[in-house]
Amino acid sequence: MRISKTQTALLIACLVYAAMLKWSYSRVEGVVGFPGMTTRDVPVVYSLFGFVVIGWVAAFVLPRRATRPSHVALWVLFLTWFVPCLLLTYHVGRLPPDVIFRFVLGITGAFLILTLLCRGRPLTPPRLRIEHTAFAIGLAAVTLPLTVAVFIVARQTSLDPTTSLFDLTLVLARRLEARSVMADHVLLGYGMATLGSSLAPICLAYGFLTRRHVFTALGAAGLLSLFVMDGTKSNIFLPVMLTGFMVLAERPGRSFGLALALGLTALVAGSMYMWLAQGNLWLSALLVRRMIVAKAMTMGAYFETFRGAPVYMKDTSLVNLFGMRPAVDKSNLVGEVFGAGIEENWNGSTWAEMYGDFGMPGLLIASVVMALILRCYDGTTKRAPFPLVCAMAGYGAYVWGETAVTTSILTYGVLATLVLLSHYGQPRIDEAGTMANATATAQTRAPSIEAGPEMLAGEVGAALGRPGG
Repeated sequence: MRISKTQTALLIACLVYAAMLKWSYSRVEGVVGFPGMTTRDVPVVYSLFGFVVIGWVAAFVLPRRATRPSHVALWVLFLTWFVPCLLLTYHVGRLPPDVIFRFVLGITGAFLILTLLCRGRPLTPPRLRIEHTAFAIGLAAVTLPLTVAVFIVARQTSLDPTTSLFDLTLVLARRLEARSVMADHVLLGYGMATLGSSLAPICLAYGFLTRRHVFTALGAAGLLSLFVMDGTKSNIFLPVMLTGFMVLAERPGRSFGLALALGLTALVAGSMYMWLAQGNLWLSALLVRRMIVAKAMTMGAYFETFRGAPVYMKDTSLVNLFGMRPAVDKSNLVGEVFGAGIEENWNGSTWAEMYGDFGMPGLLIASVVMALILRCYDGTTKRAPFPLVCAMAGYGAYVWGETAVTTSILTYGVLATLVLLSHYGQPRIDEAGTMANATATAQTRAPSIEAGPEMLAGEVGAALGRPGG
């Protein structure tokens, strides 16, 4: 079997990233006292298995280049969820490593099934015919009032205006304070979730691609309003994430996975240096622990908590249809075992939540549902610019690493995102400005997801300025 230069680069980069992450956990995250994060002796054979699987999936299973939005999502899930789960899940709880290894095998199978299902034909969501101008006006008409409403609620309620939202020790208290305030504003709570996970990110990306800076400012204001409300740090770093996804997706000739692996390696190395050399935990606590390591911790915590005792979605509002009261939320049950008490939420990834509901079959269910959604993202590239859809698919994958897919569909705006992208109206030919140029450029750069190998090679070659094939 001949290995290309790209495959070799992906293999090396992902193994270096995995080694750096494991080393960082043993020197920083696992020893400084982060909640639920401890270290224990694990036989080397389990780590060896993890490295072998990581190298094989990176080089031979995942797409070498992002020619679909789902490819971006798969690489995000692979590097921020799958890699840490393979290496760090053994350090959670008190179950022996051989028991946890069987769960890791289930995780491996679930991710492989997801990658295989994403190779199917794109699914085109139903849509209404909407002109591009109407799309832009509608996007602004919904985003602006929500942003203003969040600012007003944050200023006119009992939230302490003197709290430093950049002080990590105060963020949890502020978040609990905001949650109690939102208990009296249920509809606004759903609006805030849609604003942060769909409307504001799309405004940011839309403004970036079309150079309509009023939309960039509107998206940034929406995220800022949420940060003022509850201090969620991801709202501040989301513009950087979306911009990075779009820039990488605009260059289909380059390997998205390679660039992302190198970037995350630099992030982990930088956070480890800040702690070991300067005694500063800021970067680790804010990004590495939250974005990467915590995903493995919650997988292990959900496995130990619900092993042999799935709840079958009895903690959701669906049980109200059968005259039952919802049980204690899964995240609170995990918080009771691994956190400070039943009042503490330990939100898990899509796979973790589905495991808590249905056991090992839940891992398969999660992969199937996510694959269907990602193929819908692929289908929206017929209307929306390729980099925009890639950015939103990548962000959706990031969200799935932190919450259940069922929650993400409504509460975190996945459904709203698909509706907006599928109704992204094409601009008129005579419409002036950069919109037509930006849309045409994005669609030219995006290789056709319906094309065969020869046509695909030609389109990529054309995008790079050289003959295809």
